[in-house]
Amino acid sequence: MTIGANREDAAPPEQARATTDIRAFARGGSLAVAGLAFGALLQFLVVVVITRGLDTGSAGTLLETIAFFTILSSAGTLGADIGVVRDIPLLVATGRAGDVRRLLAVAGYPVAVVGILVAVVSFVAANPLSDALFDPSHSHDGATFIRIVAPALPLAALTTVALAATRGLGTMVPYVAVQNLVVPAVRVALVVAAVGADLAGARIAVAWTLPVAAGALAAFVALRRLVLRVERSAFSPSGESSSRISAARFWGFAAPRGVASIFEITVLMLDVLLVGALRSTREAAVYAAASRLVIFGGFLLFAVSRPLAPLFSELLARGDNHAAGALYHIATWWGMVVAWPLYITCAIFAVPVMTVFGSGYSAGSTALVILSLAYLFDLGTGNMNVLLLMSGKSSWNLANSALALVLNVGLNIVLIPRMGIEGAAIAWAVSVVAYNLAAVFEIRVLLGLGPLNSVYTIIVGATVISYGVFGAAARLLFGNSTRGLVVASTLGTVLYGMLLWRWREVLRLRDLAAAIRPSPRRA
Repeated sequence: MTIGANREDAAPPEQARATTDIRAFARGGSLAVAGLAFGALLQFLVVVVITRGLDTGSAGTLLETIAFFTILSSAGTLGADIGVVRDIPLLVATGRAGDVRRLLAVAGYPVAVVGILVAVVSFVAANPLSDALFDPSHSHDGATFIRIVAPALPLAALTTVALAATRGLGTMVPYVAVQNLVVPAVRVALVVAAVGADLAGARIAVAWTLPVAAGALAAFVALRRLVLRVERSAFSPSGESSSRISAARFWGFAAPRGVASIFEITVLMLDVLLVGALRSTREAAVYAAASRLVIFGGFLLFAVSRPLAPLFSELLARGDNHAAGALYHIATWWGMVVAWPLYITCAIFAVPVMTVFGSGYSAGSTALVILSLAYLFDLGTGNMNVLLLMSGKSSWNLANSALALVLNVGLNIVLIPRMGIEGAAIAWAVSVVAYNLAAVFEIRVLLGLGPLNSVYTIIVGATVISYGVFGAAARLLFGNSTRGLVVASTLGTVLYGMLLWRWREVLRLRDLAAAIRPSPRRA
């Protein structure tokens, strides 16, 4: 599946077209990952400020509330986000750009209605919800926090759908600007100010919630401008269309994806809530800190999937499975190149890494090791599920998500009371491995593609030697300490850079560089 490293001007037409697809992904992907890195750093800073600025119980209450909000706001998209990403490029490509506005109405109105209903129910039922999610000493504050975040639920869901539509219209800029710049930057500023002013936890919750409204406004304005632009460039004005938009067809694809998204985000966030419910809110704070630290890998896959989804849709629509497979491989390689060093380092030096959250948080070091190893596998399989979705198999993705959820909830209920946060980490690791293995098998059957090839082994070898071997040696010499972490990271990164340079052609780093900077003029 690997495309050769010949120069584009010497390549045959099929290879030149594949190179164009790869560079289109690299442009969108590099922007998404750069935005992600900034956004992830800011989100990490928010968690650090919360854990250091509040006592462990109050921090756990707020972090549990954030997990609750994330589950409901993500589920509230109903799958419309992936639906518009899939359908908008098809409308534009087939000369039906005038139908984009109608598609957005079909997608957006149900999301708004359901979001408002969920917000009202959450607000009214805050007390019983808090009794179920928080230990008795923190249930009152939990109810207050739930009422604070509830009104933002429909805005968050609609923002996700609106930004997905901008990606379907061919640009990553609004998505990166809103999700990774505007919202997290404003949130950090407000939360830092609230903690610095020694405000109560409820006001810190308000500071965390307010940026959702700013993000929604920015997303809606950006989407409106893009829709007007595509309508002006369409062959037919927005008042005309070649055929009606079928709500049944749209939701026939999106609804299974909506259910799957509920399962997926629940697997990602439910463990924090279950630790709080089955153990204590303080332990939930420690586990939330560890899981938020390693969730960078999930964000990376999510960011990479943003430009990948419409490209996969286009390639598979024209029957070019070979190009789709090549694009999948390269996206997986680049994700591993970026994130595997982080997770190997976290697994070896979990104790000094966890102390960044404050005293008492080193208790989450074993959980961090388990989560880091699971994310190595998650990144190693890449965006298999995005490829599955863009192949039209949202029902298969739903089945995979249901399997992961059943495993996650069942194991959490069994393991958390006995093992605490380590049990939650094991439950999450098992569920994510099962979820990805199912997709690997299905894509192999459907498209004949798989993640493994010779380049894959190069990346595994380079990261394990640079960070695993050096990390183990530094830990033996300096212990599980900050000094060992710094020495291992410094020496490992030097060697890693040399190895990446050695294999730059095989890893298609030239295409990445060509996509993110102007190419020199040819003579």
